[in-house]
Amino acid sequence: MGRSEQDGDVWVRVFHPAPGAERQLVCFPHAGGSPSYYFGLSAALSPDIQVMVVQYPGRETRLFDELPTSMDALADDIHEALRPVIGKRPYFFGHSMGAVVAFEVALRGERETGRGPERLIASACVAPSRRVDTGLRHLDDAAVLAAIMGLGGTEGGTLDAHHELAPLILPAIRADLHMIEPYLAGTDVKLNCPISVFAPDNDPKVPLADSEVWAQHTTADAEMHVFQGGHFYFKEVPGEFTERLKGALS
Repeated sequence: MGRSEQDGDVWVRVFHPAPGAERQLVCFPHAGGSPSYYFGLSAALSPDIQVMVVQYPGRETRLFDELPTSMDALADDIHEALRPVIGKRPYFFGHSMGAVVAFEVALRGERETGRGPERLIASACVAPSRRVDTGLRHLDDAAVLAAIMGLGGTEGGTLDAHHELAPLILPAIRADLHMIEPYLAGTDVKLNCPISVFAPDNDPKVPLADSEVWAQHTTADAEMHVFQGGHFYFKEVPGEFTERLKGALS
């Protein structure tokens, strides 16, 4: 029997199995991001926390899978794929676009089963009701790549050193942009779980004021953590990031 697209081993990567861990952290990557970006974090949190990373179509072991066409379709697929592989109350961490994906998946869990994540940690992302369509997806390939690399979101400088990889990676980046750029939710769309906001203080893409509005998207408590650095601040202050993340998971 062939492997179904909904199977957990297609959608979720686990780099450091931790069967004895009492907590699960599900990570949702940024636009164009892949699971390997979270290998170091998984190693740092194991074995106390089981880290699971969502793998969107079009990257790494899913390089040639059909790309998602909408945020709703992507969130629906991830929600279904997570059902058999996560516990009752995992924690969700989403960076940039990943925060919106995590938010939408959490909404589906709460609406359909009454159970969402223990907490959503939204990193370097404006609140769902504050999103502005910048139209980056309509620009040419060079402009899209320059924007992505300018934020520091390419793993290990891969695209800087190996431009021949761009044709393989660009389709996934463009698919992600087509999903996230037009996305906008009303302030009445709320989770019931607490939200922790991780916000860098020097992010040209995410003003702090727009990060604070995440508090309007939960009926529970919300807290804000400000870090020094740019959009990928956790590469600049990895120790501080890991410790504050552990605190949010406690």
